[in-house]
Amino acid sequence: MMREETRRALGCDNNELLKWRKGGRSQRVKTFLFVAGVSIMILLGFKMLSAAPVPQYGGQRMHRQWGPDQQLARMTKQLHLTNAQQAKIKPILEEQQKEMRGIWQDSSMSRQDRFAKFRAIRKETFAKIHPILTDKQQKQLQKMQQRWQERRSRGGWGQGPGAR
Repeated sequence: MMREETRRALGCDNNELLKWRKGGRSQRVKTFLFVAGVSIMILLGFKMLSAAPVPQYGGQRMHRQWGPDQQLARMTKQLHLTNAQQAKIKPILEEQQKEMRGIWQDSSMSRQDRFAKFRAIRKETFAKIHPILTDKQQKQLQKMQQRWQERRSRGGWGQGPGAR
């Protein structure tokens, strides 16, 4: 086991030496179990985070997810549309979405051409919506369009200085 010199230097007998060795082993086991437990907790945390639904925030991609119903709800809230106006505007927005989806799926067009077509379709859509609105609503819609234009000019929707 241990040399006589070592035993004398440490000042312990065989029983004390065995206790000391077992104490070291139990400490290693405790450390191993602690590290294993922490590792399992971290892995479970990652698993729970990856299973959680990711909230959809604003940004460049959010406008693509907006369908006619969301656009109509937003316009209704901001312009205070009546039910009759909503009924007339909804088919116009649905047609816009259908045309834009067709352009988006057309891979033969360049990005610039695609966005130019999008702008043209939006312009046509607003031209169709314009006569449905009252004078006050038309002014409010023009203000909204100006804000959208400013946002696009800052590079907010794939256009402007930051666009490729």
